[in-house]
Amino acid sequence: MKFEGHLTANLPAIDFVHTANFYQFLGFDLVYHSSEWMILKLGEMVLEFFHHPHLLPQDSWHSACIRVNNIQEYFHYWNALDWSLFPQAKLTEIQHLPELQQFCIIDINGSLLRCLQLQA
Repeated sequence: MKFEGHLTANLPAIDFVHTANFYQFLGFDLVYHSSEWMILKLGEMVLEFFHHPHLLPQDSWHSACIRVNNIQEYFHYWNALDWSLFPQAKLTEIQHLPELQQFCIIDINGSLLRCLQLQA
């Protein structure tokens, strides 16, 4: 069997416009938007969002992983942004763990994005 296709993360969005603004702040491009679905891309990375207007960000358990080869580059890019524009979002420092390095972004909907680099 030949497996084809692609797999993307699906996260909730309380408000599509506000969510798109946040992810565009991170550098993503809006590539699709309807009343119930939204797709954003950053390079080859794709995030899809479903409309969830009743989600409470503090109760969100949604997450996605961003696997990269140079975590420092991503951290420096996102850390240089003006996070005061989105006070409900958060960027953590890089953690150096035995098997990987990671930092996290908590988006405006309470979703957790883990940016990971596996140790060689």
